Formats: sequence, structure tokens, C-alpha cells
Amino acid sequence: MEMPRSGVGRYLMALLATAAALVVGYLLPPVLGPGRWSPALWAAVVFSASCCGLAPSIVAALSGAAGVWYLFLTPHQLFGTLNGTELFRLAGFLLASALIAALGEANRRAQFALVHRAHVLDAANDAIIELNPADDTIRYWNRGAEKLYGWTSSEAIGRNIDALLKTRSPQSLGESKTELMKYGNWEGELIHVRRNGTEVYVASRSTLEQETEGKPAIWLEINRDITERKKAEQELQKAEEARRAAQELAYKELEQQVKERTAELEQSNQQLRQLSASLIRTQDDERRRIARELHDSAGQYLGGVSIALEVAKREQESANLKLQEATELAKGCAAEIRTISHLLHPPLLEELGLSSAAQWYVEGFALRSGIRVELQMPDRLDRLGNGVELVLFRILQESLPNIHRHSGSKTAAVRIGTDPQQAWLEVQDYGKGVGPDGVLRPGMGITGMRERVKDLAGSLQIDSDGNGTLVRAVLPLSGGRSGNEGDVQASSATGAAD
Repeated sequence: MEMPRSGVGRYLMALLATAAALVVGYLLPPVLGPGRWSPALWAAVVFSASCCGLAPSIVAALSGAAGVWYLFLTPHQLFGTLNGTELFRLAGFLLASALIAALGEANRRAQFALVHRAHVLDAANDAIIELNPADDTIRYWNRGAEKLYGWTSSEAIGRNIDALLKTRSPQSLGESKTELMKYGNWEGELIHVRRNGTEVYVASRSTLEQETEGKPAIWLEINRDITERKKAEQELQKAEEARRAAQELAYKELEQQVKERTAELEQSNQQLRQLSASLIRTQDDERRRIARELHDSAGQYLGGVSIALEVAKREQESANLKLQEATELAKGCAAEIRTISHLLHPPLLEELGLSSAAQWYVEGFALRSGIRVELQMPDRLDRLGNGVELVLFRILQESLPNIHRHSGSKTAAVRIGTDPQQAWLEVQDYGKGVGPDGVLRPGMGITGMRERVKDLAGSLQIDSDGNGTLVRAVLPLSGGRSGNEGDVQASSATGAAD
């Protein structure tokens, strides 16, 4: 029975119960003895203690004792003779009533606390479920669980929770329960099925208090609905995957375009390198042809002029002076043509190799420029292949005149060396180096040297500072002998045919 909320109502109910008990005790037959009032009053006190509270139960006990005093102990005599047994019984009734009132108040408060706790749990939005650890059946099911799953408390209690909600989890249910039994708590995400068949994602947290002496085990599970959050996460994941796929597709398209453009540029560069190498070979062939024509035609004509002048000189003594002058001019012209022919394409390069051609050119350059050049190379330099020798000689031809034109150096050094894999040429001066701004600006000569070296898969290094300039060319011997020797020989044949 629920206790009245009003304080006056509780006292009135306790007094009415006491009055009814006294009436019942008074109306009982006297044959039951002098203590016939006791059962009814005990019932009134118990009722008051359980339903009305501590103070109303005390009022009920005192008013009942007063009624007993008046109705049964001294009936209609305020100062009659008192029976000691009855007095003792009345005192025992009061003491027992006090104990009943205390126990009833404690029980009432405990029940009120349980009801209040149930109301508090029902007020929670989360689903709060108490389970039996032995068989996973439901013991308690709050209103939050009713709202979340659609099952009422009466329908859910006593049923297996996994069978009722069709529980699914990334972790097996057996492993989850094992972890709960071992550590006393478990947290994770579960998928449950509502009464209407729809799925719900929940963040679940379970707590277990193990069974102790006189206290059963308690398994409390709290589930919070995270369906909307999971849907948002899934949508976000889909959007992220779509964005990543679009980004990868864009990257692949861009990479493909870059590869295509790189291939086109590489093809263009290859064509330019081939064109540059072809131009350089054409230039060498043209130089060789011009040198031979000068040597074979103009040189022979000048030689014939010199012979004719000698003959005329012997026949006409009067014109000796003029003829002598014409003879010297013809000889000088022939020497100049021979020098130009050798510079264009020195025959020593093909006949005797780089060693003789480099020595002849260095000596001629020193004589013409006045620059003292030191030549360092092995005493016996083997043939390196026509392609390699021609490129190194052209770099020497380009570097020494640059010293004369730009560096202002009075000395220079030329070093030629080889090993089984490569050959190298170094040309060094000790002049003013690069321009006043410290920047080396390559012209056509340096560009031509780079293209020649690149055509043979070699390297060209130019270092310049205020102490002078160093030009170093390195060429692989295998590439020189196998890659270009045939081209030079073919060019020589072409020049000879012309």
C-alpha cells in the first residue's frame, strides 16, 4: 500500500487503524482471556509502521496503549486496582511496538529508495539493463530500453538478451563475456535489432560485480544509441573514399599526361641531340673536305706557281727581285693554306693518333699566340678510337684559343691521360677566370663541346674562378671505339669521294 503524501492523512490513518483494532479487541469474547486485545493492536502498529511512517506508528502504539489502559486494564475506573501481569503485558507491547516502528521505518525507507532508484534509472535516456551472469537473461529493463528497442519491461524480463535483440559484434560474444568475467568491465560497439526489425548501433558498456558471500552477482549493461553517428561516419567514409578515388584518378591522369609530355620532350631532346651530333659530324666532314681541297687544288696550284716562278727567275735575270718576292709570297701562301688545312682537319690525327696531333697543335698554338703551354701525356699513348680522339682534339682546339682571347694568361697546361675504361683531357689556364659578375656564360664553342661529349656518353666539367679556368673532358673508351669510329671512317670516305 502506498503511503499517503499528506502528514495529517498519515496520522489519521494510523489513529483509525488503532481505533479499529481496539474495537475488534473489545468485541472479542471475554473467554479469550485478558490479552484478547493484543493481536488486533499488533496488526495496527505493523500497518502504521509500514504504510504511515515512524511518527504515526509511534502515535498508533501510544494511543493503543491508552485505549488498552482505559478499556481493558481499568474499565470505567480511573484509579482502580492494577493487575501486574497486564501492566507487564502492556509494557511489552510498547517495547515491541517501538521495535516494529523502527523496523517498519527502515523497510519503508528501503522500499522508497528502491522505488526512487527505479524512477531515476527510468528517467535515463540510455538503455539500462540488468542481466543474469549465469544465462544472460534479463532481470531489469528500464524505460530507456523500452524506448530504444520497443520491447516493454514485462516482455523483456526473463528472456535471453542476445536472442531477443539478435546481438552482433565485431568481437565474438563469447570473447566479450570472457573479458567481462576476467576484468569486471567491457566496452565496445554492438548491433541490435529493434522490435520493428530495424537495426540500431549502440555503444555498450558492461560492469560486473562478482558474487560474494550473501550477495549475488550483478551484471549491469548500459547501451547508448549511436546509429546517427555511425551513419554519419559511414557517409563521411564513403565521401572520403570517393574523394580519394577521384584524387587517385586525377593523379593518374596527371601522371599519364606528365609521362606523355616527358616522353614527347625526351623524344624532342633525342632528336635535337641527334641533329646536333649530325651537325657536328657534318661540320667535321666539311672541314675535312675543305682541308683536302685546299691541299689538293689550291696548294698544288700555288706549288705550280712557285715552280714557274723559279723557272722564270732563272730565265730572266733582270726581273730577279720581283720574281724572288713573288716566290716568297707563293711559298707563304702555300704554308698558310697548309696550316689552315691542318687546323681544319689535321692529317696527323687519323694517321698517327691524338698524341702526335695534340703535340703538333700545342706547338703551333704556342708559336702563334706567344702563350707558353705545358703538355703532359704518357710517353706512349695508344690509339683511343677515331671518335674519342676527334672529340678530345676538337675540345683542345676550342679551349686553347679561348685562353688566348679571354683569360689573359701567359701560361697554360694541357694534360691527357687514360685508363682501361676512359680517357680524359684537361686544359687549364691561370688567367682572370669568369667575367666580373662571376657568371660563366657558355657560347657556341662551349655548347659545341658539351654536345660532342654528350654524344659519346662522356662528361664535361668547366671550373672557373679568379685564379683561372679548368676544362676537363672525360670519355668512355668502349663507347668511343664502338659508337663513333665507324661514323668518322664513313665521313672520311665521304670527304675523299667529294
